[in-house]
Amino acid sequence: MLQCAAWGVNLGKKLVCLDIDGTLLGLDGVVPASAIDACLNARRNGHRLYICSGRNMMEVNVNREILDIGFDGIASSGGAHIEIDGTVVFDAAIPAETVREIYLYMNGLGFGIALEKNDAILSNKHNIAHWEAVLENFEGHEKQKRFARLLDTKMKNPLPEIPEARHYENINKIVFNCKSSGCFAEVRRMFGQDCEIFESSIPFSVGEGGEIGRKGVHKGSALKRIAEHHGIAIADTIAFGDSDNDRPMIEAAGVGVAMGNASDSLKAIAGMVTTSLDDDGILNGFRKLELI
Repeated sequence: MLQCAAWGVNLGKKLVCLDIDGTLLGLDGVVPASAIDACLNARRNGHRLYICSGRNMMEVNVNREILDIGFDGIASSGGAHIEIDGTVVFDAAIPAETVREIYLYMNGLGFGIALEKNDAILSNKHNIAHWEAVLENFEGHEKQKRFARLLDTKMKNPLPEIPEARHYENINKIVFNCKSSGCFAEVRRMFGQDCEIFESSIPFSVGEGGEIGRKGVHKGSALKRIAEHHGIAIADTIAFGDSDNDRPMIEAAGVGVAMGNASDSLKAIAGMVTTSLDDDGILNGFRKLELI
């Protein structure tokens, strides 16, 4: 059931930021038709819609079904890269020395690591092995093609056993996974002073994982930059998300909306909880907020 905190709904034009995975797109790689219709109608009503995703630009561009909706812009890599009407207005890489320090620490412990640029994902052997195991679990399954494509993006740019200095440059985000309990907390303890670190669930595997970005750069800062660009008050911004890296965006927005399939911790801080992704969550949320 749709839940909503009490507030006065402003009937003016809004800025709406939407996460992709778990919000617009399910594990089946499909955007519900109701979500597409809701986005198209909201834009017809004059509202500005933005993708705000943890994916890098290369991964965002894979889903033409999403881009064909005609969003006003994209914040990718957890807010580290922002494009408005096809023009780059912000890009924030993690300092190369910080990337090197983090990589050498995690690689030495056998973590799976992906160093993400706007146009490439560089994976160590442990990350490739993780996704090979995921793919094996989906032998003959309808989701196999999706994971095969994901593995292909990681296999295209495998990191050498001893990376060169250039491999640490222009990295907007680091994604990691580990099999032991407590490793995420240790990474946050060691590097949380210098970086933004968010917990992530690694699909279909045991253990823990997370993503790391430049300090002060996240989806919340992206929402604020986009709102400022358009001269839109924060009170007139809305954010939809489902996981920990959406938390700064949910907290920053005038109305933060958690999907019905969101983590309990995100629901706890959201101003509103809509239905799940596969139960017309975007459509129901847009209707409740009078975007359509």
